[in-house]
Amino acid sequence: MAIIDRYKLQPSPLITIDGREEETNNFQLQAAPPAEEGNISGTVRRPDGTVIPFATVKLFNANGVPFEHNNSNPAGQFIFPRVPAGSYFITAAEPGFLTPLRATVTVLANRTTSVSITMQVDPDANKNAIFGIVQTSTNNQPIEDVTVELFRVTGTTTEMIGTVSTNNEGQYLFANLVNGNYFVAASKPGFLSNESTPTTVSDRDFAPVNMILAADPDANTGTISGIITDAANGQAIANAIVALYSVSNGIENIIDITKTNGGGLYLFGDLLAGIYRVKATLQVES
Repeated sequence: MAIIDRYKLQPSPLITIDGREEETNNFQLQAAPPAEEGNISGTVRRPDGTVIPFATVKLFNANGVPFEHNNSNPAGQFIFPRVPAGSYFITAAEPGFLTPLRATVTVLANRTTSVSITMQVDPDANKNAIFGIVQTSTNNQPIEDVTVELFRVTGTTTEMIGTVSTNNEGQYLFANLVNGNYFVAASKPGFLSNESTPTTVSDRDFAPVNMILAADPDANTGTISGIITDAANGQAIANAIVALYSVSNGIENIIDITKTNGGGLYLFGDLLAGIYRVKATLQVES
C-alpha cells in the first residue's frame, strides 16, 4: 500500500521553553487535495544487464509531445516524481548507444510505475564525421546545392567515398567514416571548383572542413562546338583548321583558330554575348 498525505504537513510557530514551563500550541491541519499523480522510476541497462549511468531519459505525453527529461544516476536509476496520471512514452539516449523505440508507460494516481530501459551499443559509435559549410569568397554567404565529394587517401591510392549536396545554409555532412585521411572537393556551376587540404580522423572525431568557392569570371559566357566530317563519306576529319569569326555590322574578324581532334570535334569556349561564325578547312603541305 502506498503512503500518501491525507493532510499537508503543517509546522507550528517556534516554541521557547525557559525553565519549568508547560507550553501549549494547538494548530489546524489543512486537508491535502486528492492527488491524481504518480511516479515513474526505473533503470537504464545494457543488454548484459550492467547499468548505464548518466543516460538522458525522456518522457513524452500520449500525443508524443515532450513532457520532461532526467538523467540516470551512477547506478543507472532514474525517477520522474509527481507525474499526472495517464499514458506516456519513454526512451533514453547516451553517446555510444542506439536510442530505443519509445515504450508505453501508464501512470496511476498515488502509485510508482517501474520501467526498465535496455540500450543497444551503437556499432558505429567509434566512427568519425566530416562536416562543414561552403561559402562565397566575396562575402562569406552560404552556397546552396553545391556538390561536395569526399575522398579517402590510402598511401598512393585515392578513393571517392561519397557525394552529397549542401543545404540552403551551405552545410554538408559525411558520417560513419572509418579512421583515415580524407579531403573534400566542392563544385557548382558559376563557381570555380575547390579542394580542401587533407584531414585525418580517428576514434570518434567530428572534423569541420569549411570550403570557399570563388565566382567563375567566365560563368556568363558561352561555347561553340561541332564535328567536321567529309561530305563524301561522312568520316570525321582530324586536324581540320577551324576559325572563329566575330560578326559586327556585317564585318567578320577572326578572333580564334583551333584544330579538330581525332574525332573531328572542335570547341571554342568563354565566348561573350555576340554574333559569331565558324569556318573550317584542311590544309596540307605539298
